[in-house]
Amino acid sequence: MTFTVKDKNVLVTGSNRGIGEGFVKVLLDQGAKTIYAAARDLRNLESVVALNPSVIKPIELDVTKIDQVQQVGQLVPELDILVNNAGIATGVYTTEPNAIEVARLEMEVNLFGPMALTQVLLPKLKASKQAAIINIASIAAISNFPSLGPYSATKAALHSYTQGLRADLLGTNIQVLGVYPGPIDTRLAEGAEMDKPAPEQVAIKTFESLNAGENDVFPDDFSTQMYSTFLEKPQKLEAFFTEMTAVS
Repeated sequence: MTFTVKDKNVLVTGSNRGIGEGFVKVLLDQGAKTIYAAARDLRNLESVVALNPSVIKPIELDVTKIDQVQQVGQLVPELDILVNNAGIATGVYTTEPNAIEVARLEMEVNLFGPMALTQVLLPKLKASKQAAIINIASIAAISNFPSLGPYSATKAALHSYTQGLRADLLGTNIQVLGVYPGPIDTRLAEGAEMDKPAPEQVAIKTFESLNAGENDVFPDDFSTQMYSTFLEKPQKLEAFFTEMTAVS
């Protein structure tokens, strides 16, 4: 069945910049009915809401605060698409003294936050005639990028959660997508000396995959190439990421 964004009610976390903002712009272009733009600080959403205040509704949301997560269930009357995009990344190697502390914080945002929000909003998604949950992971979820060791581990956990969620919802009205971008032109990839596509491309590719019934999205050339390498030989990708880190 064709899946279109037009006239859908959508919630995007971490929508104040980067990939989240890119999703909001593409959703607006494709005719979404209501876009709930969520971020930790409402002031950071002012320029996003200004794109179309009648469609884009700001929501204050820190996905690590359960009271705010639960409140979203009251603020959003209907929902067709949930985009779990909010995330954090710290440039830390797995063996550094603060790696465990960083991993705990990043796991709260990158895994437990999406899990909690999905759980709260699942009844509304089930009430939709055609729904989707889109989890923004990373190509680092497929193979660990050493200089982002804990981050890679948390995104791998999100990848595994996405697979489990998809299995749980098999045969329902809800399609579950995992998105695995490489370096995108956002603040996170500022130091990466390579061709970096715009955040909007991630959203466009994601909705194309959703319409085509595809569950795994590699939205840029780098992630597509890296996944092909992984399928050929996982250790080859691991070695490549290690070499990239050594060079940088």
